[in-house]
Amino acid sequence: MKPAKLLALLLTVICISLILTPTMTEARQKSSVLLVFNNQSGRDADERLSEIAHNELGKKINGLYHVIDNRLYEKRYSQKSFFNDTLDSITEYAKESPAKYFVYVELMPFRQAEGFNVIWHRKKMVSNIGLIIIDLQSHKELFKEKYSVEKNDDTDFFFVGSPSMARKSLKGALFIAGEAISIHLPL
Repeated sequence: MKPAKLLALLLTVICISLILTPTMTEARQKSSVLLVFNNQSGRDADERLSEIAHNELGKKINGLYHVIDNRLYEKRYSQKSFFNDTLDSITEYAKESPAKYFVYVELMPFRQAEGFNVIWHRKKMVSNIGLIIIDLQSHKELFKEKYSVEKNDDTDFFFVGSPSMARKSLKGALFIAGEAISIHLPL
């Protein structure tokens, strides 16, 4: 067989195999994940902060995992803080779900500090986020960590925005929590 024909045949076989081979996401069975964000910050803009959290955390799990509808579970978990509770207490509601993994993210109260004089106003906002990843099938805690992110803002005296500082601080903490989810949540 001539080298040109052999090369053409080889390229044809490679192209056909690439077309018929499933992509990486199709080749594996997606694990199911229940993601619950519990906003315990007590801020006026709770709904907006929760929306930001769902968007940021969703970027880390959507597409890679089969995400379980969390509306019912978030209502149950919104009653109190669960971050420092026992594993049984944390998984009490989640064990009913069909999910293999449970990702619990809790926004704790913000800490705020201010300093000012006639010309400038300095505001410091610290957000605290607790992250717990649990394997519901083996009832085992895979990861638990608390993250604190501080954001500072110096502005002219008349232009100070507390909600914007809370959002900046929250986004920073969510970025770190999202990276931890990417690392510690099994595929």
